[in-house]
Amino acid sequence: MNVCRSEEQFHAVNHAQQTLRRMENYLKEKQLCDVLLIAGHLRIPAHRLVLSAVSDYFAAMFTNDVLEAKQEEVKMEGVDPHALNSLVQYAYTGVLQLKEDTIESLLAAACLLQLTQVIEVCSNFLIKQLHPSNCLGIRSFGDAQGCTELLNVAHKYTMEHFIEVIKNQEFLLLPATEISKLLCSDDINVPDEETIFHALMQWVGHDAQTRQRDLAMLLSYIRLPLLPPQLLADLENSSMFSGDLECQKLLMEAMKYHLLPERRPMMQSPRTKPRKSTVGALYAVGGMDALKGKRNKLIHL
Repeated sequence: MNVCRSEEQFHAVNHAQQTLRRMENYLKEKQLCDVLLIAGHLRIPAHRLVLSAVSDYFAAMFTNDVLEAKQEEVKMEGVDPHALNSLVQYAYTGVLQLKEDTIESLLAAACLLQLTQVIEVCSNFLIKQLHPSNCLGIRSFGDAQGCTELLNVAHKYTMEHFIEVIKNQEFLLLPATEISKLLCSDDINVPDEETIFHALMQWVGHDAQTRQRDLAMLLSYIRLPLLPPQLLADLENSSMFSGDLECQKLLMEAMKYHLLPERRPMMQSPRTKPRKSTVGALYAVGGMDALKGKRNKLIHL
C-alpha cells in the first residue's frame, strides 16, 4: 500500500529583521556579548558573530589565529570612539546617521573596518558638500583614506572650479607637494596660462621666506613659453627669480621660444603644450546635401 507523503517549505518573510532585532536587544541588555571593544574612553560591548558578518576587518580578526581572536577585550587604535560606536550600532540595525561635522571620522572608521557600503554612502555625502572652499581638503582626505571615487570626483571638481578655488584659504595653506599635483595637470579650467602663474605667485607670497626654496620646482610645472613676452621680461629682472639659477634657466628657455620662432619645432616640451581649457575644441560635422553630395565642415570652438 502506497502512503502519500506531503511536504511543504515555510519561508518566514521577516526572519532576518526579527533575528537582528533580537540581537540588538541582547546588545542593549549586554547579554551574550563575547567581546569588548575599547576605543579611547569608550568601552563598547558586542557579539563577534555580528561584527564578523558585516566587517571583513573583524572577520579576519576573529576567525584567524591572531591574539585578538581569543581576547575578551580588544583595543581599537587609531579610530574615533564615537564613530566606532556608531558603526557597531549600524551592524545591528543597518541605520547610520550622517552629519557634516562627523562624516570624516565616520568614513575613516569605515575604511578601517572595510565597510564597503558605508564607505560609499559617506563618500557620496561628502561629494554633495563639495565647494571651492573645501574641495581641496576633501580631495586630500579621500587620498589619505584610499577612497578612489571621492579623490577622483574632488580632484575633477577642483580642476573645473580652479579660478574660485585659488581664492580660498585652503589653497594658500597647501604644501608644495600638493601644489605641484595641481600645476602639472592638463585639466585645469583656466582661460590662459598666466592665470595659473599668478595663482602660484599668490601661494608663494603667502609665506615667501619658506616657500622660496620650492619656487624653481613649482615653476617647472608652469608653461612659461606660453606666457606673454613682456611678463617674462619683467620676471627676469625680478629679485625673486634673479637669484635662483634654476628659475633663470626656465625663464631663458621661455624667452628663446618667443625670440626664435623658427626653432620652436625643436623646442617642444611639456611646457610648450597648452592646457586643454586654453585651446578650445574642434568639431567635425558631416552630412549629405539634397544632391546626395557629401559635405564636411570643421567648427572650432
